[in-house]
Amino acid sequence: MAKPAALELIKLTKSYGGTVAVDAIDQVIPDGTYTCLLGPSGCGKSSTLRMLAGHESVTSGDIVHKGANITDLPPARRGTAMMFQSYALFPHLSVVDNVAFSLKMKGVEKAKRQAEARELLELVDMSAYGERLPDQLSGGQQQRVAIARALCMKPKIMLFDEPTSALDPEMIKEVLDVMIELAGSGMTMLCVTHEMGFAKTVADRVIFMDGGEIVEQAPPHEFFTNPQEARTQKFLQQILAH
Repeated sequence: MAKPAALELIKLTKSYGGTVAVDAIDQVIPDGTYTCLLGPSGCGKSSTLRMLAGHESVTSGDIVHKGANITDLPPARRGTAMMFQSYALFPHLSVVDNVAFSLKMKGVEKAKRQAEARELLELVDMSAYGERLPDQLSGGQQQRVAIARALCMKPKIMLFDEPTSALDPEMIKEVLDVMIELAGSGMTMLCVTHEMGFAKTVADRVIFMDGGEIVEQAPPHEFFTNPQEARTQKFLQQILAH
């Protein structure tokens, strides 16, 4: 039995001036699945993610989340949380207060919000660092705290835009491990990434974008072993040759 749709993209389009970055794409993201978006720089991956999160306005088309049109809703009301390349933690707040920040904004009392934040820090293997400030952490640790902070908003869908691109190689694995755990828990996730090994082993589906269009999509095994489109084949040859 097919999973219900968590997200539907209907003729979703983004233009900057006269340049079309995302060209009327249609896509259904099933609930509880992990989707990787791949493609060359400037192909429209990040613009798509930012529109889903509400950080970028939609030029035309619609975004539907479980039957409700969320195209024009502010980010906080969409049921999504987005992770960027930069961790964007508050430098003056401790790790635990960074994670609990959204609960503080909702008026949750201190003991309760800190207890919830500590549970999430345990989930990302950062419970020992709750009292530290962000600049006392490595990049990988900061990104894990940022993931915990996003989870504290109780999103239905997690969006990741190159979450490991700013990290040193030895830190990448610790962030990917947290993402693997989230994928295993049934969280709906979309990730723009250059980590091909990660896409191969964790994703339920791989979508290849080029020139603002969805060129090809398939389960990872099919996508990497038997790409159908010439543009996909060329992209994989270039990436996998490195």
